[in-house]
Amino acid sequence: MIKRKTALKRKPFKAKRSPLKKTSKAHTHGWWMKKTKTDFNKCIRLRDSNKDGMLTCITCGARVHYKEAHAGHYVHTLHFVEINQHGQCARCNKYLSGNLSKYTLYMIDKYGREKVDELHREGHQPHKYLISDFKEMRAGYRQKIKELENLKNG
Repeated sequence: MIKRKTALKRKPFKAKRSPLKKTSKAHTHGWWMKKTKTDFNKCIRLRDSNKDGMLTCITCGARVHYKEAHAGHYVHTLHFVEINQHGQCARCNKYLSGNLSKYTLYMIDKYGREKVDELHREGHQPHKYLISDFKEMRAGYRQKIKELENLKNG
């Protein structure tokens, strides 16, 4: 075995990255849907909060700040319908899958059995939104968010 007089110098390992493909400047349908949902959910949480930004979970009664709260769906396939979403704590919405037994009682008490049945029927209908629909809805929700924040802050 032959010994080297000087140690081999190694270059630090650099993973080769493939060049990322640049997308066009126009956003995709999925991007617009995600952004619209984000604004809609914030609008719902603000709607259900008080002047201090606190809201009461409709299913368990826990008090949480609207920034930590969720906007829970009653009918999970029905988006962008204000009476279908209400402020919930993360525990009820995420870990108890919406706590639907108590959510159903809340919905029947607030809106009546007929409206709850109508939401279920509407949830089974396909809803197709175009990017132009998302742009229009998002502009409306952003305006409503500003109004609600101004109302809460002052």
